[in-house]
Amino acid sequence: MATTNQKHKPYLPDDIIYKILRRLPAKAAVRMSSLSKQWEGVWSLLPSLDFDEGGNPDDYHHHNDVVDTENLLRHKRFVNNILAKYLEYRQKHNKQKDVLDKLKIRMARFHTDDVTLINKWLDFSFETSVKELDISLRISKLHWKDGGLWFYYCISRRTFFNAKSLTALNLEHVRIKSFVHTIHDTSLSLLPSLKTMCLKSVVFDNHALFSLIRECPSIESLSLASCSFEDSLSSSSLKSLEVKDCMAPKVEVDEAVNLECFTVVSSQFPLQQISLRKSNNLRYIHIRAQHLQRISLDGCHQTVKATIDTPNLVSFYFNGYVSYSNFHVKAPNLKVASIRLLDHWDEELSTIDRPWKHFPTLRDFLKEFGCSKELTLLADEFKGIIFPENFRKIFSSPLPYANVLIHTRNSPTKATEISDLNDSLDWIAPTEISDLNDSLNDSLF
Repeated sequence: MATTNQKHKPYLPDDIIYKILRRLPAKAAVRMSSLSKQWEGVWSLLPSLDFDEGGNPDDYHHHNDVVDTENLLRHKRFVNNILAKYLEYRQKHNKQKDVLDKLKIRMARFHTDDVTLINKWLDFSFETSVKELDISLRISKLHWKDGGLWFYYCISRRTFFNAKSLTALNLEHVRIKSFVHTIHDTSLSLLPSLKTMCLKSVVFDNHALFSLIRECPSIESLSLASCSFEDSLSSSSLKSLEVKDCMAPKVEVDEAVNLECFTVVSSQFPLQQISLRKSNNLRYIHIRAQHLQRISLDGCHQTVKATIDTPNLVSFYFNGYVSYSNFHVKAPNLKVASIRLLDHWDEELSTIDRPWKHFPTLRDFLKEFGCSKELTLLADEFKGIIFPENFRKIFSSPLPYANVLIHTRNSPTKATEISDLNDSLDWIAPTEISDLNDSLNDSLF
């Protein structure tokens, strides 16, 4: 009896195929889809696409700067066979309107010839209401000899015309132009839904960072790493700001009323100044900057925790509440410190038979600036700096060596109050020069 060997084509339900491909990177999913007619094109329907070219951008030239043709051809295959093929399939089968949750494109050998394709990809992603976008377009060091900045992919207003659905944006190795927009209306913002933005190795044109943030009325988290900018930041929705190793002469944040976390790390570039204004909800500060010279903190939460490590800091200005704060300042070369205390005095705070409450915190705060050669202290309420006698007997002076000028917004009228205040001032800074004039002009601060 004759037997016939029949080849059976493997068959899996569509939902199983979909689940398998969903767990694979996009490049692997494309290869898998070529195994069967049934699998063809399924990968293009995945809600999350991750196209990572892989490799180092400098792997495709030798040490003598001779271009490695093989790796350049590999890059072209990645562009044409993966990125272009995907768009072609979507258009052919009329799948443009299928929702795309996340798109990630990481090129290690970006070239100006790829600009048109990247434009098409961005337009496509916004047409499919993409929520998360991760774009990294590295160029080779070879291009720096020809003016590397001009080889960067440029982001402009046109790029985000249809990006209303975007909630998370990661950009790396791109250039961002200024978003010129004379009339600012939040209802017309380019990125109304954006909550999180991470920018790495991004070069900003003049005022580009400021104008970009204005287009993000809902942004809550912003991270800048190895970027280049000169703008100030202003955002009422921002809650977290991180700046690491950026080429910027100063970091200025204005009217970030909901800002809670602020981190600056700078070890290589000459960051000169940090300024925070009207950030009254600020609860966490971490600053580590090798070359920083000036810090200005105008407003923060009374429970703020701050760690400041600035070996070359020469000037520090603080205006805020310290009742429940925790400050650690390492600034051995600090020359001038100006501190204004806004804490309100409570009758219970200075009674001897009750806990001293804010006094240990206030002493610890002042002690952090003991290395300053000159310190000016302004207290809104003179009773707030009258340390109880028993407290002064237990704890040492917070400012034993600094030259201190102390002002209060109001002056004591009773003889006992005058005596208690003088005794407290003598303890705070034995070498201080006090001025208790209640007509003090705010312009001093």
